Amino acid sequence: MARESAKPSASRAGKKSVTLYLPVDKWRELKILATVMDTTMDALMRRGVDLVLAEHKGKLPKRPA
Repeated sequence: MARESAKPSASRAGKKSVTLYLPVDKWRELKILATVMDTTMDALMRRGVDLVLAEHKGKLPKRPA
């Protein structure tokens, strides 16, 4: 039976998913931190990615126009 591809929600449009494997203790700390900060684990991970990319800005090859 053919499976219909579900249309992504508006919040996911133009985005790609990434799978991350963390040790259980790190996952637990992240979950607690997200709760304490009243945010989501996703938001914390996106912030982490932004920090890494900012740290290495200028080291990536330029994308063709």
